[in-house]
Amino acid sequence: MDQTIFQNQQTLEHEKIKLIPLEVHDSPSLFEANHQEIWRFMLSEIQTLDEMEQWVRSAVRLREQEKALPYAVLLKDGNRIIGTTRLFDINLEQRSCELGSTWYAKEFQRTFVNSVCKYLLLSYCFEDLGMVRVQFKTDERNIPSQRAIERLGAVKEGVLRNERILSSGYIRNAAVYSIVNEDWLKVKQGFADRDQKYQTMGIGNSPAE
Repeated sequence: MDQTIFQNQQTLEHEKIKLIPLEVHDSPSLFEANHQEIWRFMLSEIQTLDEMEQWVRSAVRLREQEKALPYAVLLKDGNRIIGTTRLFDINLEQRSCELGSTWYAKEFQRTFVNSVCKYLLLSYCFEDLGMVRVQFKTDERNIPSQRAIERLGAVKEGVLRNERILSSGYIRNAAVYSIVNEDWLKVKQGFADRDQKYQTMGIGNSPAE
């Protein structure tokens, strides 16, 4: 696997969405998309533009340290940044990573956006990077997130007890899921089936992902 993926982070593109390398100058756009419900189960909580800029700088620093590939989610219609996601804990030798730190503006939750972003990232992982494992973790209390991960076709592997201490002081348990390379063709077909539903129903009535 090519180490230059960090220095030359690729843009991932769909007809409606672009995943572009996250940069500090994206902070105001992300703050505009921000809403407090996002942070209920996240490791930190963003309330000010300065905090958002610090959060983005931290993500960019992980890329510089060759540990993560953070993305801004760009809606092509209006050229608007509506959220963020990333690949992290990237192990090139073991060909594995985690997909997470994902959130979207409130109006784009439970729409086509999450499905498209996950398709772009998973395709990149399995078809371009040759990953053998992509992991997901989410707060055990966050049932909607677990259901969304399960709809992707990910397999629940268990629960890590006392996995993280959140900024609120709460000690969370984390549900762990994975998709491995043997799963990818079936998972990819699932994306195609959902995309067909979206085409039939229209964006505004898309089933939740």
